[in-house]
Amino acid sequence: MIGAVSMLMLFGTALCGGVVADESTSLHVLQGHNRWVLSVAISPDGKWIASGSDDQTLKIWNLKAGGSPRTSRGFGSAVTAVTFSLDGKRIAVGTYDGDLEICDSQSGKTLLKFSGHEESITTVLFDPKGDYIASGSADDTLVIWDAEDGEELLTLEQGNEYDVTTAAFSPDGPRIVTGDGENELKIWDTATGEEERTLTGHTATVTSAAFSPNGKHIASASWDKTVRLWNAETGETASVFRGHTADITSVLFTPCGSRIISASEDRTVRICDTNTGKAVSVLKGHRNSIQCIAVSPDSQFLVSGSNRTIRVWKLK
Repeated sequence: MIGAVSMLMLFGTALCGGVVADESTSLHVLQGHNRWVLSVAISPDGKWIASGSDDQTLKIWNLKAGGSPRTSRGFGSAVTAVTFSLDGKRIAVGTYDGDLEICDSQSGKTLLKFSGHEESITTVLFDPKGDYIASGSADDTLVIWDAEDGEELLTLEQGNEYDVTTAAFSPDGPRIVTGDGENELKIWDTATGEEERTLTGHTATVTSAAFSPNGKHIASASWDKTVRLWNAETGETASVFRGHTADITSVLFTPCGSRIISASEDRTVRICDTNTGKAVSVLKGHRNSIQCIAVSPDSQFLVSGSNRTIRVWKLK
């Protein structure tokens, strides 16, 4: 019997049509930023949301209670990337000016500063064990740092003079995938810094990428309005998900891997079945384009960031 993903490989394209969820599906709306929300993350215990904004602030919110932010910390430029450490006690923050810091997740105070990027930081993430931090930048590099002392361990050059727009570690840690403004993704060996392969197929800037929880696939989003599912070992396209009507800004897998969630400038979030490519639901409610999304570790909540607002959705 041919598996569902194999069927997608045969037919090439999966159309994301499906049930439309209305504005009432949103659990609550968090308001406090006064400009675009550029990055969101959910703590490993599922209790807190970190958000970075063009208003130059990092804010920390109670996911389930909503209300005003618990903590608000100002920076010298737009906060472009945020992520929690594995224990939830620290938040890595990247800015438009190229600054990278680790902050206390309770107070927002700086614990460690990194120095090396020459341009805006586009993405920041901890490796699966929490020993390293990777940061991608508009300076065409991805740098891997020691998470404890800030030492620069490895610098990967995308090699095409375009921004490193996104990055994701494999679940077991030895590989990292990067995306760029030249429509490509590259898979790297994190121990040697060698490029394993280049993934081509998108026809516009790659904006977001994620490894599946089992490490067998990579999902990528692009300004070409598609989400691609790749075989992580061969680099071949397994399927192409269509349905968004504008640039796609963010993509991720749910923790169990059964869903691919994507956000777009068409103001919707689409939740598609990974195997069939069909949309389980389409979340509507934002009045402006959606720039970022995050899902809770238990797959019960989705967070999406747009202009001045963050929506918290209760997932079925």
